[in-house]
Amino acid sequence: MQKYAVIGNPVAHSRSPDIHMMFAKQVGISISYEKIFSSEECFEEIVKKFFEKGGSGLNITVPFKRKAFSIIDDNCISERAKIAKAINTIWLKNGVLHGCNTDGVGLLRDLDRLNFNFENAKILIVGAGGAARGAVQTIINTPCAEINVTNRTVVNAKNLVEECKNKSKKIINHVLLSEANKNGPWNLVINTTTSSLSNVAPDLPENLYYKSNSLAYDMMYSKTETPFMRQARLDGATKCSDGLGMLVEQAAESFFIWLKIKPKTATILESIRELMSSK
Repeated sequence: MQKYAVIGNPVAHSRSPDIHMMFAKQVGISISYEKIFSSEECFEEIVKKFFEKGGSGLNITVPFKRKAFSIIDDNCISERAKIAKAINTIWLKNGVLHGCNTDGVGLLRDLDRLNFNFENAKILIVGAGGAARGAVQTIINTPCAEINVTNRTVVNAKNLVEECKNKSKKIINHVLLSEANKNGPWNLVINTTTSSLSNVAPDLPENLYYKSNSLAYDMMYSKTETPFMRQARLDGATKCSDGLGMLVEQAAESFFIWLKIKPKTATILESIRELMSSK
């Protein structure tokens, strides 16, 4: 039986084991999938020991995606991960660790499921960490009109924007968190921060959203409305979504990398949502 796991801090809330076990059942194979808690200091050692003991693949969640990027040789990192400078999927090939980032793929597939239209859209990214970098680098390739990045630490937002400006002719700016409505209103606001894990919303101003057509998207997920979603709904967003669909889609891409099998995600998303609601 092939062994898989997700490693993070916190990790108790993770739905990745449920998702991957459902994928395995769907395609008729047997796997094991566990949650592994790690400190910052022990992360690299835990990753190495997992594979030394016969592990087949790891998913990496907060706050270790940038750390994972730093422990894998550059020539064993996928282009997607190099662009994001973060890794969420690790596997062993010819005795060497390899890494990829499936978050961008997962985000776009879920936004497609939600029927979001990128054509001439104005987009605000909240946060400037690894998740934000992956989102911006992915969205750059859509037909959107403008991308702005806002973050509590302004210099991080500025650095991300400067890095992206060298790769695209799109309008890409950074803005203070308190002035996130300055260049708006926005068709899409993506919360890439982990604020919802602490049951708080980012300290955003009002009047962020187009009142006729806008989506607030939280990369975190919950069985009830996240604080960011609640904040957005009260501010006039016409549609709100958490990131459970993204989680399922990025997991499906990881599953494909490991096993070369593409699971069907729609029914799995429904099942995970029902499972969350029942507990």
